Amino acid sequence: MENFRIERLQVAQIGPFRDIDISFNPKKEVDKAEIHILTGENGTGKSTILQCLSFPKFSSGEVIVNKFWTTKPLSSFTIQYSVSSPPMKWYLNQGQLRSDHWGPILNEYNSKIGAESNMVEFEFIILAYSGYRQINDFKVTGIQEINDKPLYRANDFTNSINPQNLFQWLVNIQTRELIAKGKGDSQKARQYRNTIEIIENALGEIIESEVKFDLEEDPLGVKIKVDGQLLNFAQLADGLKSMVSWMGDLLMRMDRLKWVNDTPILERNFILLLDEIEVHLHPAWQRKILPVVQKLFKNAQIFISTHSPFVVGSVDGAWVHRFEKKDGYSVLAGPPILSEDANSYDYILEEIFGIKKRFGVEVEKKLSDFQKIKEEFISIQNEENSQKLRSIISELSGQSTELDSILGMELRQLKRLTNHDFSLTSV
Repeated sequence: MENFRIERLQVAQIGPFRDIDISFNPKKEVDKAEIHILTGENGTGKSTILQCLSFPKFSSGEVIVNKFWTTKPLSSFTIQYSVSSPPMKWYLNQGQLRSDHWGPILNEYNSKIGAESNMVEFEFIILAYSGYRQINDFKVTGIQEINDKPLYRANDFTNSINPQNLFQWLVNIQTRELIAKGKGDSQKARQYRNTIEIIENALGEIIESEVKFDLEEDPLGVKIKVDGQLLNFAQLADGLKSMVSWMGDLLMRMDRLKWVNDTPILERNFILLLDEIEVHLHPAWQRKILPVVQKLFKNAQIFISTHSPFVVGSVDGAWVHRFEKKDGYSVLAGPPILSEDANSYDYILEEIFGIKKRFGVEVEKKLSDFQKIKEEFISIQNEENSQKLRSIISELSGQSTELDSILGMELRQLKRLTNHDFSLTSV
């Protein structure tokens, strides 16, 4: 089967959207994940888009009607998948989410999620995580099987991570590695170690430190070594806890699933939905997380909402979809832009986020006042306007080298126009 992906989404009368139609272009580079970045001010519907894409049905038959959705007459959303025809349409009816047509591929997928047996085989999966979710320490009593189905609540942003399952899986896989070593089965031990090393190496690349999971014997549990320092989960920085949470859960689910073939985990086809995963991350880590994920899962289709210019500017070849409010509704602010990591953050702030201001609110106000007074002086070169200009220059100068440089250029231009010297050394 060709890679399962989402090609198009249409949303009508849900949340901030009246009628929006979004096409998701394929990736440009074969060896990197296909990434779609959703940006826009608060309230423009980024999270609503992710919720619509999340295939919102649990294995128990429970249906998600999310808080972001406002039920209106004819509320609906339609998704076109690459391998499912005709498009799948969901509609809201008296608070219930229903679908007229699932298509054979999605109907089979939903049946597998709810199957009693854990031995059903998957070709693709859909996973969803929020940056606001993170785990704390959880006690493990011993090596034992995890009872939850591998994809239970996998598409529920706020509840996709079960800390008990994650800790149990980490203990199980490291214990099995030790057992395999004890039996002399180095190949089996290496398979278990490789699964753990995927997470360790990814985290280490992002935070630029060595990261190792360590199995504790008494009491039984897992700790993390960061540059040789052994820490329990409660002691980790919030950003690292957040990344361990969703990345660990993702690898756990993929490892526990039975797949249709023996394709390596990192080459599997899946859809990953990430809602503001940069929330707890320092800008230095925000710049690293998406490139690492993009290289790690080359056959994934990833949708991510973000407010961070560091996330947007961190990758090449991602499609950036910008949303804005117009006449009370959220709309696309033009066609998608192909991201380039060679673009400066000034460019990203202005072109992607629409932020043209470079300084704090007070300084920007004074700069605006400076421009007005400067224009007044060019028009009427009298003593009153000259004093106003010297006063505002005095307030702005000396605060930073960057600000002085901007003022200097403005004042040199003013001297050429008026032959009056307002240079910083003369004020």
